[in-house]
Amino acid sequence: MKNILKQLEEWATLSNLSEFKKATILLTTYYTVGVFIILVIFNILVYSLFTNSIYSTNENIKEQSSEENEKRDSKLEENKIHEIQENLAGILITSDIAILIFTLMIAYVLSKRTLRPIEEAYKKQSIFVANAAHELRTPLAVIKAGSEVILRNDRKQEEYIKYTKESLEEIERLITLSNDLLFLAQSNKKKVNLNSKVNFSEICKKQINTIEAYALIHKITIKDEVENNLNTLGNKNNLTRLVINLLKNAIDYNKKEGSVTISLKKKSNKIILSVIDTGIGIKKENLINIYDRFYKVDDSRTQNSSSAGLGLAIVKEIVEEHHGSININSSYGNGTSFEVILRCV
Repeated sequence: MKNILKQLEEWATLSNLSEFKKATILLTTYYTVGVFIILVIFNILVYSLFTNSIYSTNENIKEQSSEENEKRDSKLEENKIHEIQENLAGILITSDIAILIFTLMIAYVLSKRTLRPIEEAYKKQSIFVANAAHELRTPLAVIKAGSEVILRNDRKQEEYIKYTKESLEEIERLITLSNDLLFLAQSNKKKVNLNSKVNFSEICKKQINTIEAYALIHKITIKDEVENNLNTLGNKNNLTRLVINLLKNAIDYNKKEGSVTISLKKKSNKIILSVIDTGIGIKKENLINIYDRFYKVDDSRTQNSSSAGLGLAIVKEIVEEHHGSININSSYGNGTSFEVILRCV
């Protein structure tokens, strides 16, 4: 048993194993060693109690036996007692081996299952960091390349203006990306007050006015079907971000001279926000990943390729934060609709 545990520890130190495989093997080792120690203590107690019981019973029989029985060969009795002890020891050892093998298998399965959520979270974090680094590197590379071109030779004023505009666009993209990353990083830690009464109709109408210029640039028409004075409980800033992200997403993934319809209606004790576009739509196999961070659908067909793919991830976080639900319905080539359901007060 000692050799098996030693081998497990050696496996756990191999450089070609991932950290989580090492942790699984070490955790299995600790579980098995713990069970082994318990078994040793248990076996000693059982063996001692059983042996003492045999000797005690044997002495009682001797005291109650006749003189003729007392003359029996005491050596034969000792041999029988030793035989019983050996059989008991054999049974205990066999049982221990079976229990340890079973424990080893069960401990490995349980250790793996225990560490799986941590491993998945670690993988997601690694992918998140890698994607964030990539998204940060792109605008920085554009700014750097533009600066190098400008510094090589004297340029016309128009070229300086063009570079300055491009740099400002990339800087704006960096600011947006950093704000989105900060929001996602704090979403699970920061406690948000969800007991404030918020006029959700007012938020929707303000965001329609805010994004109209952006829609005009992309030749998109926004249709306002928002009912007045519909309230919910939640955080005003986050609900504002939710609406603007849905509207921007509908514009970015729309067709030229397409439209975006935003409606807000009351149904029973719920309010339903719908954002419907006439855009490129989403393939069925891509719907499952639509809320993943940095996920982009057919980037080549979007009107704004600078999107980092965080908008819908943030929308999902905000909806869940407000104990609501979000549904998506999309037909590839015919547009997409998002439906957010929140409580009405």
